[in-house]
Amino acid sequence: MKREQFESKVKKQLWFLNKKEKIKLNQFMTEAQTNQANSKILNQPIRFSNLFLKQHVFSNKTHGSSFLFIIIVLMLLANALLLGLFLFGLLTSLNVVNYFVQPQTNLSTLQLALLLIGAILAMIIACYFIKVVTGYFTKKLLEYRFNRVQ
Repeated sequence: MKREQFESKVKKQLWFLNKKEKIKLNQFMTEAQTNQANSKILNQPIRFSNLFLKQHVFSNKTHGSSFLFIIIVLMLLANALLLGLFLFGLLTSLNVVNYFVQPQTNLSTLQLALLLIGAILAMIIACYFIKVVTGYFTKKLLEYRFNRVQ
C-alpha cells in the first residue's frame, strides 16, 4: 500500500483525535516509516490505528460496565438535545420563509431577518457540536473497549 494512501486511511479512522494527538500520530507514522521493522502493521491501517491508540492515546485505566452504561445514556441525551436544536432552527427558518410568502401578522422585515439569521446560526451550531460530541463519545467508547475489565 502506498504511503499517502495508508496515511489518509489512518487519518480517516482517527478523525476524532485532538490537535496534540494528531501531532503525535504524525510523529508515530514517520517513526514507523523509518523503522519499517513492523512492515506487517504498516500494511494494515486498522491495526496501525489500534496500536497507536493503545500506546499513545488511552491510559491503562480500567472501566466497568457502569462506565459503558453512563456513556451510552449521556451520548443519547446529548445527541437528542443537539438534534432538537437543529430541528428547532430548521422549523423556525421554514416558518420565517413561509411568513415571507404568506404574512399573517404584522412583523417587521428586520425581525424576520433576525429570526432567519438566528435559525440558521442554531442549525450551524448544532451541526458543529454534533460532530464534537460524536468525536468525544467515540473516543470514550474506544477507551472503554481497550481498557475494560475482563
